[in-house]
Amino acid sequence: MARFYFDSGDRDLFFEDEIGVECAGLDEVRRAGFEGLVDLTRESLKSVDGEQLFVEVRNENGDRILRLSLSLQVKLMK
Repeated sequence: MARFYFDSGDRDLFFEDEIGVECAGLDEVRRAGFEGLVDLTRESLKSVDGEQLFVEVRNENGDRILRLSLSLQVKLMK
């Protein structure tokens, strides 16, 4: 299994993963990245309007291979 690093952040902050996680393949990497984004969303939302969160995945060589992002907006319809 290869080791992948899941960096995360929002518009103002960036956190670099220095430990990483071993994953069997890209499907497992995608699943772990998605779960990380869900956890980040639960922990980090300060205000819904305009918030942008991301998880970016690097392989063992430091190459960025995947980016998952979430943008939340509130729009009054009336």
